[in-house]
Amino acid sequence: MKALLLLTLSALLCWVSADIRCHSCYKVPVLGCVDRQSCRLEPGQQCLTTHAYLGKMWVFSNLRCGTPEEPCREAFNQTNRKLGLTYNTTCCNKDNCNSAGPRPTPALGLVFLTSLAGLGLWLLH
Repeated sequence: MKALLLLTLSALLCWVSADIRCHSCYKVPVLGCVDRQSCRLEPGQQCLTTHAYLGKMWVFSNLRCGTPEEPCREAFNQTNRKLGLTYNTTCCNKDNCNSAGPRPTPALGLVFLTSLAGLGLWLLH
């Protein structure tokens, strides 16, 4: 009887632990995560987080589940010369292991809000 109970609990634990979820969203300065969701990993895949930078300034992050068509491949300082952006991608395979990305800096928020105010004044003029 104990063996059957142990076998049942082990099977249940394996079934529950096989359902690994990842954060999924695009995170941008000031607004944070846009279109926040959760995705379930397919067997053999990993959660991924890609941070994009313009110089040393964080521009956006992309959090998602890897898929067979687009698996997670870690990359550091990968540069897109046309846009001038640098990308860092990390992979992980634990429940909700991909973070929500770096927080926007207060100075960047101030620049964004000042730009919006200036644009609003220009449109009203």
